[in-house]
Amino acid sequence: MESQKTGIALRPQVIPPDEIVKLAKVIDQSSVSHLFIPDIPGSFDSLELSGACLGVSKGLRVGSGVFRPLEHDLVQLVRRLETLQAISENRYLLGIGTGNPGQNPKEKIRALIQRLDELRRDFSLKSASFPESYVATLRSGIAKEVSGKCDGILLNFCPAEFAETVVEAVRKSFSGKLETACYLKAFLSESEVTASKLAVAEFVKYDSLAHYHKMFERIGIAEEIGSAARSIEGNKVSYPEKLSKTSPVNPDLETLKEYISGFRKAGISLPVVYPYFPPQENFEFKLETIRTIISTTE
Repeated sequence: MESQKTGIALRPQVIPPDEIVKLAKVIDQSSVSHLFIPDIPGSFDSLELSGACLGVSKGLRVGSGVFRPLEHDLVQLVRRLETLQAISENRYLLGIGTGNPGQNPKEKIRALIQRLDELRRDFSLKSASFPESYVATLRSGIAKEVSGKCDGILLNFCPAEFAETVVEAVRKSFSGKLETACYLKAFLSESEVTASKLAVAEFVKYDSLAHYHKMFERIGIAEEIGSAARSIEGNKVSYPEKLSKTSPVNPDLETLKEYISGFRKAGISLPVVYPYFPPQENFEFKLETIRTIISTTE
C-alpha cells in the first residue's frame, strides 16, 4: 500500500522568511513530504524562499503554492526553475495559478496551461527533470480542464465535502494519475479570542469574492460567516461549528488528525495543513504547532 502524503504550507505574510527556513529544517526531519510557500503579491518571493528551504533540507519537496507565471518573463523563469532543480536534486515543486481570473476564467486558465507547456518545452537541463507541477483551482470545470496537463491540482479553503465534489468530477472525466492536494487552514494563537478573530476575518475576506461566496452558499455556511462577522463588530467573537469544520481554531492533536482524515476520505491524496498565526506570535508557539502537525503523520 502506498504511504500517505502530507504537506505543510508556510505563508510569508504569517511567518517571517528566517523562521520559515528554520521550520523547513524541522519539517525535513519528519515524514511530511511537501512544503508549499504561497506567493502573496506585495510580500516575499516564494521562489527565492523555496531555494533557501531546499538548501537546508535533504528530502523535502519544496515550492511555490502558488505563484503566477503569466506575470513573469518566460526565459528568466525557465532559468530559475532549472537552477532550483539543479541545486535540490529535483525537489522543487511548481505550484501555479492565474491570480484574478477576470471576466473569462476559462481563457485565463488556458493561457496558464499554455505557459506551463512553454516552461516544460524550454526546460533543457539534462541533469534535472521538470518540476512536479500543481495548478490551483476551486472549480470542477477548471480541474477537469487541467487534468492530464499537470501532476496535480491544489484546492484552497474549502470543506471536505466540497473538495469531494471536485475530486469526483475529475475522476469521472479523467482516468490518469493526478495528485489531489488541498490547503487545510487552521487558525492558531496562544489567545483563543485572537485565533477566532483571525479565522472570521479570513472567512469574511474570501466571502467577498464572488466564486467563494457561491461555494459558501452552496455548502450552507454563508449565513454563519455573516453572523460571525457581526459578532466581531460587537466586540464579541462567535465562531460557529460549521466554520470550525472547514477551518478549526487551535485544534489539538486528535482534532487535527480527524480534520486531515476527513479530507483523505473525501479523496484528497495530499492534504496540506496551512497554519495561520497572528502578527508577532512567538516562534516557540509556531514551532510547537509544526511539531503537532508533524505528529499527525506518525
